[in-house]
Amino acid sequence: MTDPSGITVLRLAPVLDLSGIEDLLKDLRKARNTAVVLEGGAVARVSTVALQALLCAWITWKSDGHDFHVASASPCLREAARLLGFPPDFLQVEGSPS
Repeated sequence: MTDPSGITVLRLAPVLDLSGIEDLLKDLRKARNTAVVLEGGAVARVSTVALQALLCAWITWKSDGHDFHVASASPCLREAARLLGFPPDFLQVEGSPS
């Protein structure tokens, strides 16, 4: 869903695995060339493949000159991103500018 400011906001599913990310990838394809915020507060389990897909999307959006970040990331999502060595600005830290 795109809000009035032109930012596409998508909610991440509680389980992000290979089958769970397919719908998200379809939504991301539709959101190409817009700023994207992924709401990650509900994520309870995440696979490496799903995180790799999100990282690819993040890199694509950055190279296109559009904002892309995960807001309100759950502890599970934050820890998985940290363990895989994701860039610090992949996840929006509460209180920091987006």
